[in-house]
Amino acid sequence: MKKTNYAQEAKRFVDAVGGKENIESYLHCVTRLRFNVIDKEKVNIDEIKASPIAKGTNWTQNQLQIILGTGVVEAAYAEVQKLLEVNITSKDSNESSKSDSFEDFKLKAKANKDALRNSGGKFAWLQMSMKTLGDIFLPIIPAIVAAGLAMGVAALFKNIFNYDSSSLLGIIIDIVTKTAFSSLSVLVCWSTVKRFGGNPVLGIIIGLMLISPLLPDKGAISAWEAQSKFVENWAKNPIEGLTAKEFWISKGLNWMEEGVTPIKLWIIPITGYQGSVLPALIIGIGVAYLEKWIKLWMPKSVNIIFTPFLTILISLLAALFVLGPILLLVEEGVLIGTQAILSIPFGFGTGLIAGILQAIVITGCHQVLQGLEMQLVIKGNIPNEAGIMTGSIFNAIWTASIISQGGAAMAVALKAKSKQERNLGMSSAVSTMFGITEPAIFGVNLPKVKPFIFASIGGFIGGFVAGLLNVTCSGMGVTVLPGLLLYSDSIRNLLLIILVNGVAFGSAFALTFFFYWEAGKKVTEKQLANFSTKLTNAEIDLKKLKKEVDLKDKEDKVKKSEQKIKKLKEKEIKLKEDKIKYEKYLEEVKISKENDKVEKQKAKEEKKKNK
Repeated sequence: MKKTNYAQEAKRFVDAVGGKENIESYLHCVTRLRFNVIDKEKVNIDEIKASPIAKGTNWTQNQLQIILGTGVVEAAYAEVQKLLEVNITSKDSNESSKSDSFEDFKLKAKANKDALRNSGGKFAWLQMSMKTLGDIFLPIIPAIVAAGLAMGVAALFKNIFNYDSSSLLGIIIDIVTKTAFSSLSVLVCWSTVKRFGGNPVLGIIIGLMLISPLLPDKGAISAWEAQSKFVENWAKNPIEGLTAKEFWISKGLNWMEEGVTPIKLWIIPITGYQGSVLPALIIGIGVAYLEKWIKLWMPKSVNIIFTPFLTILISLLAALFVLGPILLLVEEGVLIGTQAILSIPFGFGTGLIAGILQAIVITGCHQVLQGLEMQLVIKGNIPNEAGIMTGSIFNAIWTASIISQGGAAMAVALKAKSKQERNLGMSSAVSTMFGITEPAIFGVNLPKVKPFIFASIGGFIGGFVAGLLNVTCSGMGVTVLPGLLLYSDSIRNLLLIILVNGVAFGSAFALTFFFYWEAGKKVTEKQLANFSTKLTNAEIDLKKLKKEVDLKDKEDKVKKSEQKIKKLKEKEIKLKEDKIKYEKYLEEVKISKENDKVEKQKAKEEKKKNK
């Protein structure tokens, strides 16, 4: 197998996007190499598609996304970095923070806003917002994926070894699985400040302050409230022979001896922000802009001392007493709204979300959903007043939407006319089994349209089943085959998630296999001749109608006849197109078979030669 020259492909990409001068910034996610370009007209898409490692491309505003796949994207990105020598994103961020006056700062902001409106219409701000949110969550994803996989392994270990949570093994596993989620505010704040051109270290400091152990833990407050309600309910309906504490512990839940409540400043509740996304996000934006603003008027001689100090002080006070409490309410509202959609009866809510998830993936903004899923996972791991941890259904929804794309790609592969298309379809289908859909979407399903639609329907069906059967788990970050680990603590849920996988994959596969015809319908000369006769007869009938003088409702009948002829003509055009398409398909199949035959012959000769 020929080794890929990533340096050569990286140069191809950089040249194809218009060179270094046309690149505003660049980054990568799990599967995509992303270039924010200055002038879209300078980008040569055909040259990019000619690359053997490119599986497709996608535009979001001025961001070109080249779909490469896991592993490949990291290698290509490393070579791109070498070519461009400096991190353009960092360079631009530093330059943007150096302004002579606050007026310049405002003028730049207005210019950016006008450029955005002119380039994308009145909804451009929404597209740009989604892209920005995606950029913020991209660097965080590896940590969340690792934590999710660790959660699955931990659940498996729990079943095998039945360890005590207070043991050394239990403590180590808790550290590995819970640190990323409990430090979510730090990660989000750091990434946000960095994205908006501020000092990332200040983002880390503010984030750490938001989850300071000196502040009441938000999760512990919720757990205490749930435990208190449970105790109240227990007093009304106790189980003989058991205390409330014994029952609570028997469910694997931690019993809290001391209550945890928010610190109150008048009516303002002050808590920590463990596991919070929205407050950290907004505060991070504020930190970045506040730092820039202070730099504008702070004397350079004391800038290094007072700018960080004032930024931290003002940001923390605003976070604790103003923004934080308000944004926590907003965040809770978003969660309640999402849960309301997910709770639409009979699985229709979960099916709807599973059906549209991959359409969101096309835009490249699906990373935004990571924040929402994190919140659902955290909330699902806090026991309710009945002493039950409900878990999150979002992982099952993701799984259904992902594996359905694999089912459609597999069907396309089996019906493909060339070896190359078969290989692409098969490899793309396999990648979905590990949670990666971009190769299947951009390389196979989306260009052919119908397979993507059928895959979305398959996702809906899988999500519908997941919602109907309430398939939940306590983690996130990994899906499909690796995601099975997240369900290993419950045989019921493990079997159900396998069922969801099978239903989503099978329905997408069946729909694509039986209702997608790449070749078009077979149309013979006889069919065309018969249809032509039918059209001629209709035209003759119309002429007769027009000659009739005393015919009742003549105008209506003439109008209907004309409409009928119009439809027949449209159908005739379609039949002719189908005939051409089918003949072209047969020719391509013939050529493909001949090429395969030649390749096999060459391989045989090469084998003989080597012997």
